Amino acid sequence: MAINRCYTIELFLGLCLIVNQIGYGQIGQGSASARRSGKHDGNRVYCNFTNGGYTTWNAWKHYENGYVIDIQPLVGVQLPIKDYRVNGVYDGVPDTITSTITCATHSNMDMNPSGTKFWGFEPIPGFYNDEVQGRDIGVAMSHQPQTWPAYWPDHPDWLDNSGEVEWNGYFGRGIMNADQESYFMMDDNADEKMYSFHAFLPDSNDVTRKGQGIRVSVRGLQWQNPLAQDIIFWIYEVTNVGTADYERVSFGALVGTYVGGAGTEWNDDASFFNIQESIVYSWDFDDYVSPAANPSWVGDPDDVGYIGYAFLESPGHSWDGIDNDGDNKDALGSNAPYFDESSFEPRIIQTGDQLILIDRKSHSRTPYTVPDSITIVESMDILFTLVPGETTLEEGNMILGNAGPELNPNAYDGIDNDLDGLIDENYQLHFHQYKKSVDGVVLLDTENPVQYIDYFTGQGINDLMLDEGRNDGIDNDGDWDITQDDVGADGKADTGDEGENDGEPTNGEPHFDSKDVDESDQIGLTSFDYFVPSTDVHPNDEDDMWERLKPGRFDVPESVVENRPIRGEDGDFIFGSGYFPLYAGETQSFSIALVYGEKYESVVRTKNIAQLIYNSNYNFPRAPDRPTVHAIGMDGKVMLYWDRVAESSYDKVLGEYDFEGYRIYKSTDPNFSDSEVITNGYGEVVAEYPYYQMDLNNDIKGWFYPDELLYDLVNGQPYYLGDDSGIQNTFIDKDVDNGRTYYYAVCAYDHGSVDQSIYPSENSKSITQDITGIMTFERNTVTVTPNAPVSNYVAPESGQVMRRIDGVSTAVPILEVVNAELVKDAGYVVTFEDMIYHNEVRIAKAYTVLDSISGDTVMATNDYWGPSNGDIFDGIRLSFNTEFQNLNNVSLDTINTYWNNTSLTDVEVLATGFEYLDVKSIRCPYDYMLVFHDDYNYRSSRLSTILGSSAPLREIQTNIEIFEVTDLNNPKPLEFGLLDFTSYPGTISHFTTIFLTTSDSTQLSWRLVFKDRNLDDTFIPPSEGDTLFIAFQKPFTSDDMFVFTTQKSATDNDDMRKKLNQIRVVPNPYIVTSEFEKPLTFGLRGRGERVLNFIHLPAGAHIRIFSPDGSFIRHLKHDEGLEDGSVVWDLKTHEGLDISYGVYFYVVEIDGYQKSGKIAIIK
Repeated sequence: MAINRCYTIELFLGLCLIVNQIGYGQIGQGSASARRSGKHDGNRVYCNFTNGGYTTWNAWKHYENGYVIDIQPLVGVQLPIKDYRVNGVYDGVPDTITSTITCATHSNMDMNPSGTKFWGFEPIPGFYNDEVQGRDIGVAMSHQPQTWPAYWPDHPDWLDNSGEVEWNGYFGRGIMNADQESYFMMDDNADEKMYSFHAFLPDSNDVTRKGQGIRVSVRGLQWQNPLAQDIIFWIYEVTNVGTADYERVSFGALVGTYVGGAGTEWNDDASFFNIQESIVYSWDFDDYVSPAANPSWVGDPDDVGYIGYAFLESPGHSWDGIDNDGDNKDALGSNAPYFDESSFEPRIIQTGDQLILIDRKSHSRTPYTVPDSITIVESMDILFTLVPGETTLEEGNMILGNAGPELNPNAYDGIDNDLDGLIDENYQLHFHQYKKSVDGVVLLDTENPVQYIDYFTGQGINDLMLDEGRNDGIDNDGDWDITQDDVGADGKADTGDEGENDGEPTNGEPHFDSKDVDESDQIGLTSFDYFVPSTDVHPNDEDDMWERLKPGRFDVPESVVENRPIRGEDGDFIFGSGYFPLYAGETQSFSIALVYGEKYESVVRTKNIAQLIYNSNYNFPRAPDRPTVHAIGMDGKVMLYWDRVAESSYDKVLGEYDFEGYRIYKSTDPNFSDSEVITNGYGEVVAEYPYYQMDLNNDIKGWFYPDELLYDLVNGQPYYLGDDSGIQNTFIDKDVDNGRTYYYAVCAYDHGSVDQSIYPSENSKSITQDITGIMTFERNTVTVTPNAPVSNYVAPESGQVMRRIDGVSTAVPILEVVNAELVKDAGYVVTFEDMIYHNEVRIAKAYTVLDSISGDTVMATNDYWGPSNGDIFDGIRLSFNTEFQNLNNVSLDTINTYWNNTSLTDVEVLATGFEYLDVKSIRCPYDYMLVFHDDYNYRSSRLSTILGSSAPLREIQTNIEIFEVTDLNNPKPLEFGLLDFTSYPGTISHFTTIFLTTSDSTQLSWRLVFKDRNLDDTFIPPSEGDTLFIAFQKPFTSDDMFVFTTQKSATDNDDMRKKLNQIRVVPNPYIVTSEFEKPLTFGLRGRGERVLNFIHLPAGAHIRIFSPDGSFIRHLKHDEGLEDGSVVWDLKTHEGLDISYGVYFYVVEIDGYQKSGKIAIIK
């Protein structure tokens, strides 16, 4: 398609859905001032689009590889007025008035007579953030919260508890099941043609509304999962918001092919359709992209590939009596008959014949018996004169036309012409698809009968999947699940909205009406018009556009012979679905998916996957939430760090928290085009190989082994789950060059499910660059340029141990500097929050960081902590030894366990846990004191309240008292058991065992076993005054408190002359180009940037550059942060002119010190 082609129409791409009637009063009217643009790049499909419904660029694998220049929707409407107005006067001659609504594109738009206003769809304000607007960012996108409005006009109450707006998702309030979802609304209020020519107003309640009262909500959906990575889905919901009823409406799309993406690559494209597969497809006829036409093409120019337009859902007709989508045959209890040849045979009515009359408003059917006289009956507000023995009734049959057999035009007039209760039965669509080209070649010959309701016999009248609808209040296919789906109209559980937990399906809930794609009796693809040249269509020709959308029209040019194009050319096409009624307040839908593949067979495979996703209501597994990534450039290395949001992601499809790990991608190109690649079983490149990977240590590792069906669906694409390496939320890359720009993506992935045939899902990665070079990053992507810090740099102290203010924990936290640029001059306090274990032991479950001066919370209660992987604040993180937060790891503190009598040091004590029958001891992290006496006036316990009446212990007279003395100011006497098999009864000796209890004597604690190291006759048991202090390792608790201070980066100007000697210029000499220079933005031609770096500069240094004759060229100054000691010279003069090749001199100056040198610029 030529890029300067003159036409415009509006596309409805995508997957389809139906919504309830919207609160129209809250939604404004379309306006050209609301135009915004956006970009989908959530997988290998790239799509630029506007919120006026027009896609401006569609590419695959790489943004430079274009396949379609534009796709636009067509909405054709036959107006409920019967007479043209000429010069303000009705001429009295009945006419059929139609309007085809288009959208604003780049040329030949449908304009008012003065050419000052576009007549067609315009976006509705309020569905985007007014303050965010750019070439590729401006439309509300699920993964870009900065693009969301303050509230949604259609759901102003969708706010969270803090008053922040929640995502307005296809899947419900705040639900983001797709990796990328776009959302906007548009209407045809700007299309004033019918008002201007015929004084037509679509809404008797609002005379300010022009057009036809058509409003459209549009969504795009993408998943990164390998199953869906070559697909973009589009969903269009078309609502009649006026009061006029339309009997005949048609949806469609005009597609401008441009396979090859630049230059004259539009002139050798080919397109065709496959009714059986419900797909239209395009390809480059010679399968070659000329480098002269598109020098930016990435990959093999001899392997271009195909694009398909998969027709997933068409509008539904829920009361025509016909199973348009053919799904009734699979429904339980189906008994409707099928169309056959006799169904379309004309009949002459006779006295006593049965007829069916239809009420146009209620759609109810009433039987009628033909009398023996001439009579007039009314059906669908049409009067029929019946003469027994003479009147012939027929509809949708084949009749003889000027060029041979053709379809009876009454097959698409929206009327039951043969009075059998069926509306617009169509021989070609419902029974036998047959088409010849102009030269007699058979293009299509397929018999595919569908079912219908026989209103005479009643067969099929109770079949729920025959005339099903997505607004009939019936769970037609019976898949609504009360245990999972009863979440209310907003689709989100626990919001208390209408219908939540009421035990009945409510519109808006999963698997019911608008959220169940099976509950629509789709009429399917009804027309395809392939035209050459691409300029052979005009959106302001209403009659021509209506004709091209006529049901049963399948036209191709002479370049198509026997179902196959014989040459490439500049051709485009329109495909459509119609006719169907659209009454006031009703919503209908239209959906396609753009699918890509290396060959036609690949496109069909991908289309089948798209169909499976659609059939499952788009309940497709999504990747974990994207982490927010930060990058720090350092001297010879890059550090990445990110949050933990992905690690708590819940997959509703799998019904579990399925996060598995992170994959890190690295590139010197924002499109990651220089990454290593992964191929599938067909040898097709399908993914990039990660630069680094880490995963949970959970025994889920190695290759993902899908079942045979899933293996076929992903075409043998492998996926490696990791090595049980463990998770860190930081990564240091030392394989970098200072001064060179790198791009990173951190992509979270899940483990999929072999049992459920679900392939692992992974975050997409996208960096968008506009024509000026400005980049927009998804939150999991970053760019960074490593460099050495300034030469007089003093880094903040890292690794310092905190000072204890209170508490007795064994471990003491340390602080680590992660991002020196963010470190402050500040003081901090660390406190802890406890959990209670077995009503006895307190263990800290979280920590909080406060500002030591103001007391303000710096980091709120954080329950994720551990060594060297804490959450980062103010450029630092805290590192905790949390080993003892698990009581199973608590053991004897041998350093603080001792006798007060050195003569007893040969008596060793061992401490272990204990388990008896179903009783398990608690490893209490306490301190104990065993006090010994000369007299034996104390008693041990049988511990029968803990161990039961069969406990093997006896009460024994002993000389031992035991206290829990963790708090020395509050010693607590303990009940204990004594097991003694020695010659020193009642006290300790070799192998004496003592069983400690908790302070409330309800649980066992430690088992102490004593051991005499000497094992000779010299042992003397402890006596009066002897005391054994036993200590155990202790976790952090709320009793602990620590403080620390930080100091931000600084400079040290001592010995400046030595520091100046470190300065270097790279590259030097500069020969033609430099590896530090970024590639040109796609679409631009020319030299691109030039970069020369001064490095190892001291902070605040001035650089002056001179020509050999002493002429001043440029002044540069280091004014970046202390962590980057470089300054870039773009090889321009102070006047903005490019310098010439030759030798230049520079002088660096700071605080009276100077360093000079020369630079060679070589052509």
